[in-house]
Amino acid sequence: MAKTVRVRRKDIIQPDQFISTTDVIIAYCSKHKAKMISLIVSLILAFFLGLFVNHSNEQNILKMETLYFKIEQAISSEEANSSDKFEKIRLLLEEFNDGPQKQRALLIVADNFFSESDYDSAIKLYQRILKESPLPFSQQLAKIGIAYSFEAKEDYKNAINAYKTVIEHPNDYPLFDIYMALARCYELHSQVNEAILILREMKNKFPANPKIKNINLKIKSLDI
Repeated sequence: MAKTVRVRRKDIIQPDQFISTTDVIIAYCSKHKAKMISLIVSLILAFFLGLFVNHSNEQNILKMETLYFKIEQAISSEEANSSDKFEKIRLLLEEFNDGPQKQRALLIVADNFFSESDYDSAIKLYQRILKESPLPFSQQLAKIGIAYSFEAKEDYKNAINAYKTVIEHPNDYPLFDIYMALARCYELHSQVNEAILILREMKNKFPANPKIKNINLKIKSLDI
């Protein structure tokens, strides 16, 4: 004989949890329809705004890279009138927005001034990079450019100070050649003892450098 299962009253009136939750959500949305519509519209606008900003950034980067390429072309051009060439470069620089591409452009223009032996213009541009660039590596390259420019001008006093600044704040830049340049400037500035001290410091700092034999020879030639 089959067993009859007794159904209790509370089992019959027990609400279905899934249906109840859904009904609550629907009721809440109906009650706060204006807020829900505003939220959905806000999310959609935020999504499309994000797409727009991303697209704008990509377009700006492309524009800056194009300007950087034009700067390179202008520098490598062989225009007879150098003043026209640099005026063209100056106008291109003004079109840059602040950012890494602008700092790269300023660096190559400053390097070009150095190559053209226009050391004063190079120093001014390197100093501008120091003021404007938030990038440590760009600042370090500018400091080195200033030091080389002063040395090329035979302004050894300022060159010594500039090389010392690079050494004091290396930012992971290899310093062997910087120390060598500092010793050279001391020697050219008739401060031979200081040059010898720098060379001896190099022996301790760079014992594995393959050029260390040249350092020993240089010390012997100065320490007479």
